[in-house]
Amino acid sequence: MTTSILKKSLLVCSCICTGLFAEAQFSFAPKIAVGLTTATLSEPPRQAGNPGTVKTTSNVNGNVSVGLQVNYQFDDLWALNSGVFYQYIQPTFNEAVPGTSLTTIITDKFNYINIPLEITHINDQLKKGWYYGIGVNFGLPISGTEDVAGSTDTKTTVKFDGEKNANDNNNTHYNFLNVGGTVKVGYFFNNMFIGIDGNYGFSNIAPNTSSKYNINTYGIHYGYFLGRKVKKPAPAVADTTAN
Repeated sequence: MTTSILKKSLLVCSCICTGLFAEAQFSFAPKIAVGLTTATLSEPPRQAGNPGTVKTTSNVNGNVSVGLQVNYQFDDLWALNSGVFYQYIQPTFNEAVPGTSLTTIITDKFNYINIPLEITHINDQLKKGWYYGIGVNFGLPISGTEDVAGSTDTKTTVKFDGEKNANDNNNTHYNFLNVGGTVKVGYFFNNMFIGIDGNYGFSNIAPNTSSKYNINTYGIHYGYFLGRKVKKPAPAVADTTAN
């Protein structure tokens, strides 16, 4: 009985997927991206003698992202894009130790699952052309570590639990959800596409009210549409009202 229900369910799902592809409303695109990461960190000093809040801009480091994009073409010129992507980012900060020539190097290594939601201008009646889009990205952390190299070296596990003022020598605490605004522009030809994009961090991932931590990423992406079909323009309708 269970096997029969499973077979019927799979058959229904197959029919639905076939219908979606036939209408060319949905398509999927494996996509990979490489790029650069920048961040700003404002927090109380890690060394005694530093007055006030220390604001530091990160070094420019690389990042990589890979995943599956889902496209829904709801109009001849517009589509909704979403999907699931794994991303590795590594913001690194150099914080000067006051009164010395020494520098404390703070390196965060984050693994994220990103879920974007974007509206994209793309003409489904063309085999090639430009596309551009804007939207929002929801970053869900998987894991992370923080390395601090200075007069003493420490390595802690990052917990994305939003705990404030944690007195914890073994762990670093950050907020869970990292929301950012996205923009992209690129060119598609047949089923392939290549473009550039940016993700600008709206969220402050530092839980303490005296700290602020924002992350931005920029990249070049490449992908391949599966199931995209070029839609033929509707034939012109003759004007029967003309004499």
